Amino acid sequence: MINYEEFKKLVVKILGKDIKSNENQDLAIKGELNQAMFIVAGPGSGKTTVMVLKILKYIFVDGLWPDEIIATTFTVKASNELNSRILEWGTLIKEEIIKSAKDKKDYISSNDLRQIVKIDFSLLNTGTLDGMAYELLQIYSEAGSSLGVLIENFVCQTTMLNASLLKNNRFRNKALQEYLASLAGIENRNEPDKAPIISNPSKMSDVLLEMKDRFAFDRVNIEDIYNRSKKTGDIGHNLAIESILNYQETLKNNNVMDFSTLERLFLESLEKGKLKEFMKKIKIILVDEYQDTNLLQENIYFKLAEIAIKNGGNINVVGDDDQSLYRFRGATVNLFTDFKKRIHEKLNQEVIKINLSINYRSNDNIINLCNHFVNLDEDYQNVRVSNKDEIKAYGRGGNIPILGMFRNDEKTLSKDLTILIKNLNEKKEHKIKVKKILKKTEIDERNKDNKNNGNENNDSENNDSENNNFNENNEFNKNNESQYITLKLDEKNGSLKDIAYLTYSPKEVTSGGNRLLPFFLRKRLSELKNPIKVFNPRGQDIQSIEIVQILCGLILEAIDPNANIQKKIENLPILANQNMKKWRKIALSYIQTNPSPVQPLSLEEFMNHWQLRSPKNRDKWSESVEILDLTYKLIYWIKDFQEDPESLIYLEAITQTIKQNGFLNEYKAKIHFDNKVLETKSIEEAIWNIFLPIATGGVQIDENLLSNLPEERFNIMSIHQSKGLEFPFVMVDIGSKFKKNNINTAHLRFPRKKDRSSILEDSLREFSPLGISDRNAIDRIFDDLTRLYFVAFSRAQDVLLLVGLTPSLDGYENKESEGGIPNIALGWTRNKEFIGFNDIYLI
Repeated sequence: MINYEEFKKLVVKILGKDIKSNENQDLAIKGELNQAMFIVAGPGSGKTTVMVLKILKYIFVDGLWPDEIIATTFTVKASNELNSRILEWGTLIKEEIIKSAKDKKDYISSNDLRQIVKIDFSLLNTGTLDGMAYELLQIYSEAGSSLGVLIENFVCQTTMLNASLLKNNRFRNKALQEYLASLAGIENRNEPDKAPIISNPSKMSDVLLEMKDRFAFDRVNIEDIYNRSKKTGDIGHNLAIESILNYQETLKNNNVMDFSTLERLFLESLEKGKLKEFMKKIKIILVDEYQDTNLLQENIYFKLAEIAIKNGGNINVVGDDDQSLYRFRGATVNLFTDFKKRIHEKLNQEVIKINLSINYRSNDNIINLCNHFVNLDEDYQNVRVSNKDEIKAYGRGGNIPILGMFRNDEKTLSKDLTILIKNLNEKKEHKIKVKKILKKTEIDERNKDNKNNGNENNDSENNDSENNNFNENNEFNKNNESQYITLKLDEKNGSLKDIAYLTYSPKEVTSGGNRLLPFFLRKRLSELKNPIKVFNPRGQDIQSIEIVQILCGLILEAIDPNANIQKKIENLPILANQNMKKWRKIALSYIQTNPSPVQPLSLEEFMNHWQLRSPKNRDKWSESVEILDLTYKLIYWIKDFQEDPESLIYLEAITQTIKQNGFLNEYKAKIHFDNKVLETKSIEEAIWNIFLPIATGGVQIDENLLSNLPEERFNIMSIHQSKGLEFPFVMVDIGSKFKKNNINTAHLRFPRKKDRSSILEDSLREFSPLGISDRNAIDRIFDDLTRLYFVAFSRAQDVLLLVGLTPSLDGYENKESEGGIPNIALGWTRNKEFIGFNDIYLI
């Protein structure tokens, strides 16, 4: 094989990437085959490049075959990107080595050349942990056995609903409703003496599924807990565990599994040696996004590492504790921060830690804000990786300051944001006057005066700034009487896809019907002379979206005309009944609009044939019809389902719900017309298992459906969804919901009480090998918020615009440090000290 120095030269020559220019990247890539590595990769630090080159180094320098390497990623999209780069870069390097060997006889030995010629990058074991586990268990399953079908999370929701809650009307049990409400941290503020309840079956199912996952991820034996709970006489607790056990039994009886069951089976197979044929050749385990690992997954990775070490290799983990966002899904960030200690205790390995801290993504001001933000809360430093480097700027040019747009109400804010988006979309220069610069120095002086002598220090109106290092498009009055910032998308390649609006939640309307900033933005943008469409599939609950209501109503009216069967179903939840009745009404109105095409068959004619069970151009109605087939026929008359990106996401959610529910039910998502009894039962099953979950909010848009962003849409997304992405222009909503220091919004900015994840953690940790957390629940929630907004701020390449309502700035304007609306995202610490940011240019 070639030596490492030659490999570096090839990387420069073929790929244009100079490894030696970044010492820590160099160290991470050239690590020895048998050396465990702990790579702490900050945002924009070239993590994927390092992973790809490290894998190629193992192949071209250390002589590993691709199938001796396992590399896992957090998402399918990340896996595809990793595979694509390995194939592209690896092929270029391979071809150059073969070419050089022909030109220079002593360049490489004939044996090494033969091995390089045979390299097949498609044999690499890459993918998500779950995807790889499922594939391996299928390949190495015992003869005559069947692994079963892997179901998505929304089908788990339906299964929990039908197998555990709706069965025997368990969802109506008050003790269970009260117990689940206590786990969810719900309070009854209007009637404090009355125990709060959760009565919506879908929301009850949500809590039970999170509880079920916690049992699996934290390695808690549910049978032990159940036996203990029966002795306490806690009816609600007992019913919750019985519900989970019923759910698991239903999956087992139908030969299907969820993701936590898959991971448990994979670990058991590794421990029992069932995968030894595959594992005997594995030498390298490379894990991306390790900061969002749970204990069950750590057990899997350590077992894989144990085998790799015996084969002469080791494990490398990559991640960033400051970007750990998935505690609510069972992730435990301590497994990352304590990785060196834990792997030494379990596998007796000495680990090399490497910090990747040079940021190739963002301008200096964005990097400075990120560093300041992540360091301003002293208590947060206690949960970070020790001796962690600050992010360093690579010097990519451009230095637009941090911008802020704050208005008195959501309508005004949406109006001004719309003007900005419109001008950028039209490739116009958007010249903005700076109204004021909020300066941290003023806050420091004010706080100092308040502490020393109580004197009030009026906010300065001076717009001078010590750092006027803007890019060349920014203009300033020579006399500095006013300042302007000019923004413009790239003339040639710029598009709406370059702009992202990030928020804690992309919901456009609250459950109570209150309209939020994303709603007003969508409305304003749609009213422009040249309307701009928004891409925000998670903006509304799927059951309240008109196009979904039309489709579901049409299906219901086709299979069950006039709700003749639905009306006779006993114990159907009120909410489900109401929504399905509403859908039918909307669908019937839609039919009357006579949507195109009307030839060769109109929608009204199609529905009449279905309702009368009278086939067109056939003698006999089919004995059975798949609901999925009916769905695809109906979208023929609903144009948006054929071409609108948001509607296509909704359609995918509906069709997956239909398809995957077929795995679990007797009639397999078909309507049977053999006789009236079968017809009635199959329709009832469809109503219970497909339409009830949609109607009660049990079907939500999965993140995996949102991996590709459309070009000509303004993107509104959750901060979680933005993880792993970057944009030239990022708007972060840090305060559009905050008009007062209201406890109802505290969890979004300054937590005051436990959340569901913390309550579940605390209730189960004493039974887990992890033990009870040494960090209290409120501190863990503060930590989560800090990480969340660190991720949001660090997505920006050139422009970071903070948006919110004017009251959010009270910490800057108020003369007392205790005043205002406490908000982690604006520079408050958990001790309610307002520190603020260095400079925010208000526009």
